[in-house]
Amino acid sequence: MALACLVLNQSILLSRDFDVFYGTGGIFPSHAWRLPLLGPLIFGFLPLFAIGLLIGFFTRLSTFLCWTGLIVVQEANPQILQGGDVLLRLLLFWSLFLPLSQKWSVDARFRKASFISLPWTTCLAEWALTFQICFVYWFAALLKSDPLWTQNGNALFYALNIEHFTTPLGLYMRQFSDFLRILTFGTLGLEILGPCLLFIPYRRDACRLCAVAFFIGFHLIGMQSLLRIGLFPWVCASAWLVFIPGSFWEWLGTRQEILPKGKKAKTRQESSFHRRWTPLDYGCSALIIAAFLDIMAWNIASVSGSISLHWMKQHDAFGNALRLDQRWNMYAPYPRKEHGWLVIPADLADGTQVDLFTGQSVSWEKPKDIGAYFGDDHWRRYLSNLSDDRDPQVLQGYADYLVHHWNQAHGQNQKIQAIAIIFVKQVTLPDLTITSPEKDVLYFHEF
Repeated sequence: MALACLVLNQSILLSRDFDVFYGTGGIFPSHAWRLPLLGPLIFGFLPLFAIGLLIGFFTRLSTFLCWTGLIVVQEANPQILQGGDVLLRLLLFWSLFLPLSQKWSVDARFRKASFISLPWTTCLAEWALTFQICFVYWFAALLKSDPLWTQNGNALFYALNIEHFTTPLGLYMRQFSDFLRILTFGTLGLEILGPCLLFIPYRRDACRLCAVAFFIGFHLIGMQSLLRIGLFPWVCASAWLVFIPGSFWEWLGTRQEILPKGKKAKTRQESSFHRRWTPLDYGCSALIIAAFLDIMAWNIASVSGSISLHWMKQHDAFGNALRLDQRWNMYAPYPRKEHGWLVIPADLADGTQVDLFTGQSVSWEKPKDIGAYFGDDHWRRYLSNLSDDRDPQVLQGYADYLVHHWNQAHGQNQKIQAIAIIFVKQVTLPDLTITSPEKDVLYFHEF
């Protein structure tokens, strides 16, 4: 249900800026050939698949269609993706092999046959999903190798100075640098030790409930209150729902008088363990094992260096086909030290100048709220990549989009003669002071 809501949410958010991110007059005109497919997919089919997954109607098929639909949408414009998009895609993949329709579904009500019913196959998928979620935190911690994380503890202060990803509360918290050091080391400790609670056999259910509570609180209270990182906290919190133990649901059912007191919910029939394996069972089990080894290889490559990661991108046909690629480098090896805002001055034919980013006269003053100035999560991610990567083609595509829309809406005497994309940057220094703004020209073109 949580995954379905996330897919539905993504579809709604993408539909708001569909023409900009995917259309012929948008920022990626070379990708516009996908428009006939993407339009119906984002506006119609993907929400329909998500609703099917939400109510558990042909659950496994709905999961597969959500997964493939999401891959198509993400491939069309990778510039607006973040870690939450990657994790959502991976969770949908592993969910293909899990008995999602077992309870609270239309399929369970009408007792539709499960696509994979062999417990050992499901068990493999459960272990693979468990390690996939653990890898998010373990490898994120391994990638945080800079002294800002491991020695002086100033990483969170640096992260909160990247203001387009920082909430008003996060901006306020920057004055408490000592407290932020505690939170920095606490974050690193939780990423390393927190997932280990899943593997403690003593009082297993209590340990798992603690892990679920810690991480859902970490993402939806701690991270969400300080950082504007869109989908990521919600996807991570949803992933931890899978570890809520059966004893919790039995207790909840008793409290709600769904189950008589002292009675436990039915579990899998043990006799199914002795069912004869079919070629489909062997094939699915082999696919799960191969996919697990592949995600392990991706994560090892991510901490081994750029050469290993580049080799995986070029040669891992299996992982690239299933989109199992991943790298959990959130604020790693350290948060960016440069941060700022965009100003896009354009010279007009009548001799005046306008900022195409705001549509008003050019001002070099720092915006009061850079996060709101950049826009929603997709725009923040896109504009952040614009200034980080400085890809000439991406910069030209964005400039062409701005020029085209301005010239369409204005007369001949206000046609654009020249455009510049300028990143007004500041730098966080080791003594935790911030430098004065300076202009960094990312792109310039005269017509």
